[in-house]
Amino acid sequence: MKIWIFVVTAMVFALAPIPCFGVPGAKGDPLCSPLRTFVASVKKDESRTLEFRTSWGTDFKDSPSSGNVFAARRCMFADYEPGRSVCDYLMEHGAIEFSENNAKNAIVCLAPAMRFPPNMTLDRIAVSFYYGTESRGSNIQITFAEDRTIGGMVLTIKADGY
Repeated sequence: MKIWIFVVTAMVFALAPIPCFGVPGAKGDPLCSPLRTFVASVKKDESRTLEFRTSWGTDFKDSPSSGNVFAARRCMFADYEPGRSVCDYLMEHGAIEFSENNAKNAIVCLAPAMRFPPNMTLDRIAVSFYYGTESRGSNIQITFAEDRTIGGMVLTIKADGY
């Protein structure tokens, strides 16, 4: 009887969703609401992009700052108000040192079935998927990579409405 209980318990844990430590699930991540609003707001035949840039240990190469800078961040949303909300969130809460978590969080927000193993780090990633229905939504492209031109890392989220 004890062995059977152990086997059933082991099967329940094996079949349960694996939590993503450091990457909140889509339901609990406050980034999801403004990000989903941004993506859903993109009209048919329209394209919108936002970029969240981070630099750990130094400033961006094109920055006019003088002196030592420990960390830097900036967000571009092309004056598109739904993009501003995502940028506002990322500027206040986005990771700088472990900036790959921003990419993982964005992917999980828009593709909740996607999961990353605990303690997984990313040097770069590029994913494409659709958000919405087959008849109305956006084709999403999320990239995260080093920007060798101005330094640091850049998370790019692009939505092409259909």
